[in-house]
Amino acid sequence: MTESQNMGIAERKERERELKRSMMLEAAEALIREKGLEHLNMDEVAERAEVSKGSLYQYFNNKTDLVLGICHKASIMMNTMTAKVLTEDKTGLEMVYQIGINYLKFAGEHPEFYRAMRFLENYKDTDQAKNSEYLSMCGQNRQESFRVMVRAIQIGMQDGSINSSYNPEELALLLWSTSHGVVNMAYMHQNAEHFKLLDHLGIDLETIFNGYMKLIGQGMEAKQC
Repeated sequence: MTESQNMGIAERKERERELKRSMMLEAAEALIREKGLEHLNMDEVAERAEVSKGSLYQYFNNKTDLVLGICHKASIMMNTMTAKVLTEDKTGLEMVYQIGINYLKFAGEHPEFYRAMRFLENYKDTDQAKNSEYLSMCGQNRQESFRVMVRAIQIGMQDGSINSSYNPEELALLLWSTSHGVVNMAYMHQNAEHFKLLDHLGIDLETIFNGYMKLIGQGMEAKQC
């Protein structure tokens, strides 16, 4: 067998492996949508993906590893949306707005992915996650997302839409942490029946998010003389 044929076989096997992995992740995502993350178990994932439990464990060490695999997939999707903003004909300040809007939209349209991303915060330091190959990849994806935000801020400072007296990295960190809180509140409002804070206050979700973006924008905006 030639070297070229060996390479072709290896590539085909890798494609088949990735397809199987994708089927398992999609099965887990569907179960999370139906039953919630807390009720996810490996037996049902294997059954839904139509693979043996042994085969599932060849790809994922445990439930934590499986959910981190979903987190990796989710963060890639989110990063793709975020990076695209940098190619649009917008000021840096408008890019920052759009990144925030995309984040809120992502959590609303893909709650199962957002659950997996929240799961990372709670389990990244546990023994179950220690040997997961996805843990470091999720971390790398998060760093990439942060770099995109920094770049949007730098563009804003260059085009005069964002106050250049700020440190771009410090401002990006502030934006990331506060927007995460607002988006998490939006997620809780939509997916947790006991979370009725906004209803009690009579505040519309879109209104509070727009108010947040306006407040942040006014603080960052370069003042015109």
